[in-house]
Amino acid sequence: MQLLHALIIALLTWLVATAFPMWLRWSMYFGAPLVAGLINGILLGDMTYGLQCGGTIMMAYIGLVAIGGSLPSDLSLAGYLGVYMTIASHADPSVGLPIAVSLGFLGILCSNAKMALNPIWVHKADQYAAQGNDRGVVMMNLVASQIVPFITYFLPAFFCVVFGAPFMDRMLAIVPEQVIDILKLIGAMVPALGLAMLMNMMNKRSTIPFFFMGFVLAAYLKLDIIALAILGAAFGMLHLLYTRGRRTEENA
Repeated sequence: MQLLHALIIALLTWLVATAFPMWLRWSMYFGAPLVAGLINGILLGDMTYGLQCGGTIMMAYIGLVAIGGSLPSDLSLAGYLGVYMTIASHADPSVGLPIAVSLGFLGILCSNAKMALNPIWVHKADQYAAQGNDRGVVMMNLVASQIVPFITYFLPAFFCVVFGAPFMDRMLAIVPEQVIDILKLIGAMVPALGLAMLMNMMNKRSTIPFFFMGFVLAAYLKLDIIALAILGAAFGMLHLLYTRGRRTEENA
């Protein structure tokens, strides 16, 4: 069973990081901790705990934006592997944040390795194109380009899952309780950073009122997260419709 879990998590990490089509990859990449919480919760038989871990880790990345295709952390490793390691070690969800952030930084090294080495296949594809070899161009783009990502994403994730859970259990057992408390404190601070990034994105005259409306609905009217999500989606659609109509009138 452990090998099956390792295979599923490693495949998801690799596919989401680089192999899925772009329209599917970005949606599963930026929501990686939440998706991973659901999948890992199903795999390990505790969906509630899985979603708690995924939601806690997602708070650190909720305001993450890709600028020029560059990201400060890799969500595939931080999400799918970080959530699994947290759940498998039966740690408090807040302890999973430092684990996920560390794995995210490791994932940046994997991404840099992919970008540095994959141009080899681009040049090879150019040679095949010059020869009129269509099959060679397709093979370089679809198959050869996945060799380095498979090595840098699939294999580390696979071995971490196979050997990682007992190791994490032993490590948490010998770690002093003060260190665990420090990790929990860090875990409580990192979501504040993620929310600050999100607030920085919302710092516009047209969106600030929605923030205060959401605060009143949550803090004073005590609406649950489902109701807030539905209202947020409705307000977002209204905002998009009204602002789009105004831009159309201005351009006319």
